[in-house]
Amino acid sequence: MGPIGIFDSGIGGLTVARAACDLLPNESILYFGDTAHLPYGEKSPELIRKYSTRIALHLVNSGCKAIVVACNSASSNALEQIREAVGPNIPVIDMVHPVVEHLFQEEDTNCVGLIGTRATISSGLYSRAIDKHNLLGGVQINLLSRPTPLLASAIEEGFYNDTIPGAVLEAYLDDGYFDRVDSMILGCTHYPLVRKDVMKLLPVSVDVIDPPLIIAKTLKQKLIDNNILSTDEHSFRRFQVSDLTDNFRLGAQRFFGADIDLEEVELNL
Repeated sequence: MGPIGIFDSGIGGLTVARAACDLLPNESILYFGDTAHLPYGEKSPELIRKYSTRIALHLVNSGCKAIVVACNSASSNALEQIREAVGPNIPVIDMVHPVVEHLFQEEDTNCVGLIGTRATISSGLYSRAIDKHNLLGGVQINLLSRPTPLLASAIEEGFYNDTIPGAVLEAYLDDGYFDRVDSMILGCTHYPLVRKDVMKLLPVSVDVIDPPLIIAKTLKQKLIDNNILSTDEHSFRRFQVSDLTDNFRLGAQRFFGADIDLEEVELNL
């Protein structure tokens, strides 16, 4: 049975890959980091779609049985194109809809905050997904969103240098804009790396949710629903990048230990 394909523009998606490996230890993982084109958050929707569909096809052609779009910018701007490219027989899990589903299952959630890249916020996908649920009646959720364009790059750099991008976080979160929210969505896969630091800048009552765990649980259920859950005791983890950098190697080793299979693959993106 084939591996699960997971992709992002850089190390952020490794938070999702790590959660998937922890929850599904018998599943093999093929991760692709488009390090030659990071970050996606400042790219045009057209470029994000081009890069994302090409990577998704590469993963399918490599034998992947399911695709996890471990990038909020790609999930928000290229999900329809990815699903069309890989076909109806390959489950595709995005970063947006499972998190929104989770919010509507929570009690006492009336106002939700969202931080993410410009590409994610400007796409409006989170807002549309929440509005769709609101129209069903029952729980009604108000969304407060803010683009945080410098944060992913600051986290990417700080992750390797053991520094916390405190000034950047404070610039985005320390003005009280999110003080009345019940929950906070970390709308970029880099952001869970500084989840504790985000929590310090928000009222203690705010639930800063953990998207990687939610995505991993959604992935598991999708594999069960499609009867493709693996019981293989000899699973593997492979990491591919479009530009082999020491930064990505260090990041992958930090998440998964020293024994990693890392290779550079040119996709002509």
